[in-house]
Amino acid sequence: MVYRFFQGLMWVAFKIFFRRIDLVGQEKLQHNHPVILIANHPGSFLDAMVLAVFLKRPIYFYVRGDIFKHPLVYAIFTKLHMIPIFNREDGTANLARNQQTFDRGRSFLSKGNLLLIFPEGFSRWSKKLSPFKKGAARVALQAAFEEPVAIDLSIQAVAVNYSSHRLGANLFIRVGDRIELSSHAELYRESPPKAINKLTAEMVNLFQDNVLHVKQGARTDAVDEVIRMLYNDPEFDQSLFFERVRIACAEISMMTDDEFQNYQSLLKHQQRQLSFSRLSDAVIADGRQLKDLVWKVILMFPFFLLGVMIWGVPGLASKWIADKTVTREDFYTSVHSGVLGVMGFFWWLILLSTSMVNGPVLLPFLLFISPFFCFIAMHWKEEYRYLLAKLRLEKLMKVQQSLVNELMSNRKKILFF
Repeated sequence: MVYRFFQGLMWVAFKIFFRRIDLVGQEKLQHNHPVILIANHPGSFLDAMVLAVFLKRPIYFYVRGDIFKHPLVYAIFTKLHMIPIFNREDGTANLARNQQTFDRGRSFLSKGNLLLIFPEGFSRWSKKLSPFKKGAARVALQAAFEEPVAIDLSIQAVAVNYSSHRLGANLFIRVGDRIELSSHAELYRESPPKAINKLTAEMVNLFQDNVLHVKQGARTDAVDEVIRMLYNDPEFDQSLFFERVRIACAEISMMTDDEFQNYQSLLKHQQRQLSFSRLSDAVIADGRQLKDLVWKVILMFPFFLLGVMIWGVPGLASKWIADKTVTREDFYTSVHSGVLGVMGFFWWLILLSTSMVNGPVLLPFLLFISPFFCFIAMHWKEEYRYLLAKLRLEKLMKVQQSLVNELMSNRKKILFF
């Protein structure tokens, strides 16, 4: 009940927070089949949250055990399907408690559930893959083949990507390929350590084929800029997005240092030109008609005003809290969206209950559907900025067509067209 409530609450928050959400490969998750999901970890608590919200099956997941110390926190987090797992830093006494952790994970899997593990360990923004912890393979093999009964278990890769860590970012989730564990049974019975090493190597290969990554972590910003530009294509296709980014990652990884310096210089030059001209990559890429944009902005404006009037307080407050408390970029969206969801819910309850007591007849209905106004307000701001950039582009094309041609040409080079 608690899990479903927060799932619904954060669904609304994420729909408002993210500019767009794309989920690919949902059909690959077998119904009622136990699966260990292995995912990359670019966004701290947010990664588990978005998977729990947008994958249609309930998910259980391991969380660092030191945050479970308070009994109330333990009670709430366990209701949200979190399972504490301990590292050596937590002390040898706590390490012994991991057996109970593994038993709980196996119990959930035996009932046909999903168990989420981040095999790289800690969250970080870099797209360079980190060495796998062997614990993920150990948990999988113990869950599959330990007594009292074997489980028909598979390991499935999931890719999570954010275009940035800020309000209005794009979220991309892709359910990828899987490994069936049945072929590991004999080796595990003969030698568990060898089976763990073999499965870990297979999981690394699975990850490399199903997660967006670059060999040099310092080149992550360039990949992220390419991702943001790809989202602006008028013919954006979510089914092809993963492969297009993989191609970009491969191209950027294979560059020599000199080649990457030239590529980065081109990327920065493009950004400076856009900034100086007060344009955006979206307006260079897209070909929407100016008349259609004007009508869209005009028709959406009343909903924008309602959204700002009703949701301005929790919106500004959640941003202020995130700005003041978060010091790591990969934690920012977790805090901002989480605070927005919880604070927005209580704000909505207060307004709704007050209007039902003192307001006109239609006011409670308007407040009940007001999250929709907030959603429209976020999109109106984006459309309005785009409209202004479009007007500037139309003017620039009349007086400096050569600059526009240069921007379009450089964009194709950056995206490897």
